[in-house]
This record gives sequence, structure tokens and C-alpha cells, in this order.
Amino acid sequence: MNLIIDIGNTASKLAIYDDNALIFSDKTASETVSTVKMIRKTLCNYDIKNCILSSVSLPYHELTEPLEGINGTVVKFDSSTDIPIANRYSTPETLGKDRLAAAIGATVIFPSASCLVIDAGTAITYDYVKDGTEYLGGNISPGIDIRFKSLHDFTSRLPLISDPKPTETFGLSTEEALSNGVINGIIYEIEGYIKRFEKKNVNSHIILTGGCSIYLSKKLKNTIFAEPNLVTIGLNRILNYNVLKEN
Repeated sequence: MNLIIDIGNTASKLAIYDDNALIFSDKTASETVSTVKMIRKTLCNYDIKNCILSSVSLPYHELTEPLEGINGTVVKFDSSTDIPIANRYSTPETLGKDRLAAAIGATVIFPSASCLVIDAGTAITYDYVKDGTEYLGGNISPGIDIRFKSLHDFTSRLPLISDPKPTETFGLSTEEALSNGVINGIIYEIEGYIKRFEKKNVNSHIILTGGCSIYLSKKLKNTIFAEPNLVTIGLNRILNYNVLKEN
């Protein structure tokens, strides 16, 4: 069984795959003590053979001690890690590990297709996978919480919205105006990316993932494939690829 550890900006996520089947998942706050505790508990309950660790926030040296008992392959995912597709990013060392893993996850779901991967989390990222074989870059945009927080922090009177309730018309209160501006603005942005991508890529697929994916998928009019576990699916493929190379 493979242990997948994905540490983002706000949450640490853990998944166990038996081949390509997800059999267990868990998550906690993205901080060292709770993450290490979650890893230790999982290792006590499952017979883990291989592991991949990916972090965009916590340093690897704080997390590796619980993994020392794993006898198989342990991958600390970074820009030097071997991956099963070509990476055309001009500065691979600055590319977010979650972005690349999500792109590779798309090749598991749609092996030979071109895909636009939209990851709606702390930031909203748009990444392009061509024909299931090449990562051709992407864009980064502020996420929902960042937009609400920036409007509150950089103005003197606008409130901080924590539970947006957008309407389909113009807002009749400041709260509605903020909800509409942020949520509908994101929807229009995503739909614009999708329209342009589909125009240039015939028989392509749109994949939506991230913490806000389910919420946004209900509001989008386009045909999309929502997969909340896309990053761990990609990390599992990267791990399997490195295990095969070692054996």
C-alpha cells in the first residue's frame, strides 16, 4: 500500500492507495505537531510499503522521522523528482508541487487527453496538460477567501464576509454586493478560461479540484469533472513511477 502525504497552505491531507484504489483518507491542520500525529496513527493502522511526501508549507525535515520505519520507497517530492510526463515549465524549482501533482492526476483520469486543471483552494490555479504527456504551464489567481480578506483589509468600511450568499442580480446590501462581486467574478473568470481552452483544444476535458471545488461546481454552467482527490491521485502515480524505476 502507498501512503500519500500532501501538505498545503491550510490543511495536511493523507491518503492510502492500494494500487490505484483509494482506501483511506484523513486531514488535519497544516502544522507540524498535528500532521506528525496523523502520520504516526496511520502507520500504526496500515501496512505501508511506499510513501510520497509533498509539502508547500512545512519543511520536510520536520516530518520525515515517522517515515523512517518504511522499508520501501520514500519520495520527498521536489523539482528533482522523476515524473511520468514532460514538464515544460521554464522554472521547475518554483512550480507548486500541488499544481504539478494535480496535472499528473489528470493523466490518470484522462490518459491521452488535453486537460485544463482548475484547483480552487487558497489560490485558484489553471494548469494545462497536453495529450496526457506534457505539462505546459498555467496561471495563478486569488482564491475566494483571499479576495474577501483583501477587500476587508484594504478598505476602511467593507466587512469581512465568511459565509457568502451570492444572488443572480445586483446586491441590495453591502454583504450581497461583496458576495456577488467575489463569487460571480470567480465564476465568470473560470468560465472564460474554460471557453478559451475548449476553443483551442478539441475533445479536451475540464477537471475541477481543491477545497472549493464542490461549491463552485454547482454554480458553473460548463460540463466539468469534479475530483477533490486529484492531487493525491497524481502523487500516487508519481510514487508508483519511482517505485518501478527503482525495481
